[in-house]
Amino acid sequence: MKKIIFSTLFLALFSSSIFASNTNVYIGATAGKVDSHSYTQFTLGQTTMYSFDSGILFGFGTSASYGKVNSKSVTTLELEGRVGYEFIHNLRAYAIGSGSAQFYDSHTYTGLGYGGALEYRLNHNMAIEGSIKTTKMSRSGYSYRYNTSNIGIKFGF
Repeated sequence: MKKIIFSTLFLALFSSSIFASNTNVYIGATAGKVDSHSYTQFTLGQTTMYSFDSGILFGFGTSASYGKVNSKSVTTLELEGRVGYEFIHNLRAYAIGSGSAQFYDSHTYTGLGYGGALEYRLNHNMAIEGSIKTTKMSRSGYSYRYNTSNIGIKFGF
């Protein structure tokens, strides 16, 4: 019975008009740390956010990042969920949970991570966002922390 109530509430919430959605494409530069080596990577991604009348925000994002560590390519693909709040007009804070796949040094690593972001909307179609995340990456018996701090500009449509 709880599953039926939850499912009905969930569908009603997301099929109603009490929220507005907004999709942004962003480009940014990220300071990353892989396997104790710091490097810079470039990121291209998108986020889709749903904002409720209460100021609560809920959404998801995807991104692809590329950089080099000691002449070795690092490519990271990421899917993230976001929950946030617009606590001052045009200033939003988010908690982030993410899943990542990283291709580095001829190996594939996967991991789950968490972090936070702060976004300032310059206007309806443009925003600046900074984020910090940490992800525990691993593959068969070997693991490391993948830490990032990102600054980017978002373009909405």
